[in-house]
Amino acid sequence: MPSSVSSSHPPIYHEEYATPWRHLLLIVFPLAPIFWRYRVDISKTTLTMGYSHAYSEIDRNDIVGAAHIEHVNGLTQWGGWGIRYNLRGEMGYIVRNGPAVRIEIRKGKENEGEDCSRKVYVFNCEDAERVCE
Repeated sequence: MPSSVSSSHPPIYHEEYATPWRHLLLIVFPLAPIFWRYRVDISKTTLTMGYSHAYSEIDRNDIVGAAHIEHVNGLTQWGGWGIRYNLRGEMGYIVRNGPAVRIEIRKGKENEGEDCSRKVYVFNCEDAERVCE
């Protein structure tokens, strides 16, 4: 993931901070660099969310739906924090309890006659309503 926001595509939304539980990662040092920083970047063409070296970059044209979630509880809804998967097959970047966004993207090309499957991501952000606009 780029360390700075590209000047050719100024961000529509940008949020970046240290994960609140990064000090616990010092115990498990080999994992620390992967989860040290968390960010959400939205440009005209892409949505990028995730951790320092483990993130997802999505073409905004592939997003078919977005909804803000008032409160996500990492422990009870996702079994913990970090990169998570739930029983519905959704992928989560869960950093803390609090507001989040749920997006649904299409995988594959609908216009080529293929079955277009869907994938769902849930990720924390400070201003979930703005991100969904």
